[in-house]
Amino acid sequence: VDPDVRIRRGGPADLDEVVRLGMEVIRFDAHFGTVIERPETPVALSHEAGRLLAAPDPWVWLAERAGTPIGMLYAERPEFAGWIAPMVRAAPVAYLELMEVRPGQRGQGVAAALAAQLHRAADESGVAVTLLHYEQVNPVSGPFWNQQGYRPLWTSWEARPAGTLR
Repeated sequence: VDPDVRIRRGGPADLDEVVRLGMEVIRFDAHFGTVIERPETPVALSHEAGRLLAAPDPWVWLAERAGTPIGMLYAERPEFAGWIAPMVRAAPVAYLELMEVRPGQRGQGVAAALAAQLHRAADESGVAVTLLHYEQVNPVSGPFWNQQGYRPLWTSWEARPAGTLR
């Protein structure tokens, strides 16, 4: 990672930036057919991110260059990830909710540094497995998460609208 990039833990004061970067992920992934941005999406994301940011030592990190956020990762600690824990036998489980690196900042190791920060925190907390969802047809996500050691547990394919199926 560029030495001018600093990764720091997020806090409640970062809510607007976390939501803004999170909405960038949602809007980009909407191009691939399985994520749908709805009018209430920013409010729901703000509520969820606010809950995580208010927790002690939140698993939210921001990457900054010269004090300007260029990337973000937020994940659910095991105490918040019980909803997905039944998908695997190992325990405890963490869930990587969202990660975004601004397009002009990609390819410089920022995303890998953010993921490594989560992996260190998860290891220190005794997490057995970290799960995430990503858009398989997103040309950036699949290769990146594979390089980070993630493998699909299940897949689903869908066309929207269904009438586009041939």
